[in-house]
Amino acid sequence: MKRQLVEDVKTRMKFFLETERTHRGLVEELEKKVKTLTEEATNRKAFTDSLKRRLSVATKEKSQYETTCQDLKEGLDKKEQCVEALQARVRASERAQAELEQTASRQMEGLAQQSTVALEALHRRLGLAHTQLEQLQAFTKALASETLHEVQNAKSQLRKNRKRAEKKKAVGAGGLSKQSMVKAQSIAASILNMTEMDLAEMLDTDEEEDDVAADSRRDQEWLDQVLKILQQEIPSAALLMEVLCVKMKERKVLTEALAALTPVSEIA
Repeated sequence: MKRQLVEDVKTRMKFFLETERTHRGLVEELEKKVKTLTEEATNRKAFTDSLKRRLSVATKEKSQYETTCQDLKEGLDKKEQCVEALQARVRASERAQAELEQTASRQMEGLAQQSTVALEALHRRLGLAHTQLEQLQAFTKALASETLHEVQNAKSQLRKNRKRAEKKKAVGAGGLSKQSMVKAQSIAASILNMTEMDLAEMLDTDEEEDDVAADSRRDQEWLDQVLKILQQEIPSAALLMEVLCVKMKERKVLTEALAALTPVSEIA
């Protein structure tokens, strides 16, 4: 019985030892699992803390974004109000501009009509003024030509009267010598086959040619001066009057000289 009891005890001890070894293996495995789970828990806790920190940061950023979004929304609302106000002003400005354009168009049409009427009146006045200027120039040219013609006639008549007076004085001063001269002129005229009067005029022509040529040059210069003044853009009335008065005074002097010389020739 003791032996059997010892064997039983050994069997139980063996069983207990095997069970203990099994339990130790289980404990070691459990310790490893606990260690692994502890490490995983630590990692998860760290990850959770990191997520919490990220969540906190994201929450703050969300709050900031919400604040910014609210500010932007308010600013956008204000800008929309400003845009609406500006659009209203633009529409009002466009209406005002359209009214101004219509008013300006009507005024421009009125001014154009007035300008057309004024231009037509101005053209008529310019045409009348041009006609008057042409008539005045024609009158001035005719007056200058007539004055010059009268001066030339007066000079010619004055020369003739002086010649007659000189011839009559010569006839009264020397009778025989004059008769001899007349006879000589008659013989010369018969030789030259011309009248005595033509011969006398030919003899006097040589003496008068220089004076007549000089008078002609002066008269032409005077007439050119008158025409030059008339061809100016704005003819000077004072200068034209001065030039005309020169020839008028010359005509007056010649007329007086001719009038003074005529009675003398008639008396002689």
